[in-house]
This record gives sequence, C-alpha cells and structure tokens, in this order.
Amino acid sequence: MELRHLHVVLTVARAGSISRAASQMKIAQAGLTTQVRRIEASLGGPLFLRSTEGVELTELGRHVVLRAQDLVERFDDLLVTSRKLAERGDCGIRLGGVAGSPTALLVGVVREVLPGLPQTTHIERGGDAVLELVRTGDLDLALVVEFPRRPLRFPKTVGLRGLVTERMLVGVPAGHRLSGRSEVLLSELAGEEWVVPDENHGGRLNLELACEAVGFTPRCAHFGVDLAQAAELVRSTGAVAGFFPGHELPGVLLKPIIGNPLHRRISLVWHADAAEHVDDVHAGLLRAYHERTPHSGRLLAS
Repeated sequence: MELRHLHVVLTVARAGSISRAASQMKIAQAGLTTQVRRIEASLGGPLFLRSTEGVELTELGRHVVLRAQDLVERFDDLLVTSRKLAERGDCGIRLGGVAGSPTALLVGVVREVLPGLPQTTHIERGGDAVLELVRTGDLDLALVVEFPRRPLRFPKTVGLRGLVTERMLVGVPAGHRLSGRSEVLLSELAGEEWVVPDENHGGRLNLELACEAVGFTPRCAHFGVDLAQAAELVRSTGAVAGFFPGHELPGVLLKPIIGNPLHRRISLVWHADAAEHVDDVHAGLLRAYHERTPHSGRLLAS
C-alpha cells in the first residue's frame, strides 16, 4: 500500500462510481477497476458494493475512507509546511508585536524555549497590521494590545491566547499638585494637559470616553507619541499621560487611578506553523511578566 492507493480509494468514494472516477483521473475504467481490486486484496476485503448505478462503501470501506482522508490531509499539510520552512531558509522564528506591547519579553522567552534558533522581530503601530502578518505567515508569534472600546478583528486562522489585563497608571511630573498622593481620582485630572498614545491602538478613544463618564473632556495636546517621548513631555511640559506597568521612567511619578476604568488586554497570537511552541511560550510569558511586574496586572492563564 502506498499513499497513491489511498488517493484512488478517496476518488472513487467521492465520485460514487468507477467510471466517473476513471474519467476524473484520466485513466481507463478497466485499469482503475484492476487497481481497486488489488487495493481491496491488500486490505483484506471489499471496500465497495458495485451495482449498475455505481458503488457504495462497505463497512470496511467506510473505515478505510475515514482514516485515509485523515492521512492524506496530514500528508498534504506536511508538504505545505515543509515548503514554507524551505522557503524561509535560515531566518528561524519570526516574532512581532504592536508598539507599546512587552515584545521584549516575548523575544526573551522564545530565546529560552528555543535556544539557538535564529530570531527576527518586527514592530507594527497597530494590532490589525500585526494580525495580518500573522495570518499570512510572515510572523510566527506576536503580541497584540486591545482596548475594550476598540476591539481587534481576529482572523479565524490566527491562534489567540490572552496573557494579561493591565490597568493604566497616570504619570505626573515631580512637583505636580498630585505628586504626593498614593492614588488619584480620574476626575481630579480635569483641566490637565494630556499626552495621548498613537490613535491606532484605541488608547485615545478609551481615555476620552472614560474622562467624559466622570464629567470632563481631556485636553489632549500631544498626540501619537511613544513611551520615551511621552515621558519626556511629562517632565518638560508638566502634562500628564497614561502609562502601563513595567517601565522605569525617571522624573515621572506613576499613580494608580481609584476605580480605574482604563485598561488594556495583551494577547499572544500565532500562525499555525508555530502552534507546537505556544504552550511553552505562553507559560514563559506569564512567568516573565509576573517577575517583572508582580502586582500590576491580572494574568490570564488560558
């Protein structure tokens, strides 16, 4: 028995007759009949009941077709994934993330889980762009950030597992009127000048709606900045900004918000080719995140 024999059985079963299957395979009907009989002899019994209207599967035939379909699909998948790996060459595993996500943690964990495997890292401004790269197979594993009022559209072919839900902290400069407080109310920040994140993340919308819910519209003055620029603007202009845990920001004091409605969810996403590594990478990320910021986020175990 060879794989080609399973293809013959599946073709006949789908066609419902020897003649139609022979026509599809572009071979003589007599030759196909001979092949089927030899296959049946190898498997120990008839696979098809023949009649003037065509063929029907026997109990043995149904068993063989079910298992053959699984084997053929697995073999086809082997061919596809092998070709992808061959085309990839020595680039190893491709990692990615959205700007502002803890992508460095992902890089470190993958280095521990898959030591010696070459890595490349690609950062995108928005989660939709990252998900598209994962969907097309241009990235193997990545981290995306999602805000509650701006959910991402996850393709069905992209694997997804939550990592952590983080509460936002407000960063104020040293000497600010709230600098001596251990925590603040969001309403106490009315009238402040705000530094806001890149709009692609949904962070600005999340901030505006939360502030409006407590009675004010935030006065957003500095837009689309990264972490380092936001911290510098807070120090130099006296503005306030939202930051998430896990960063050392000299000259910026981070304050928890009482009854904080501002949060984001970080998730691990992957392409099917990297699925075998997901459990180990996810467990490593949970451990690494907890070690870096032990009290700042709600870890998601699954």
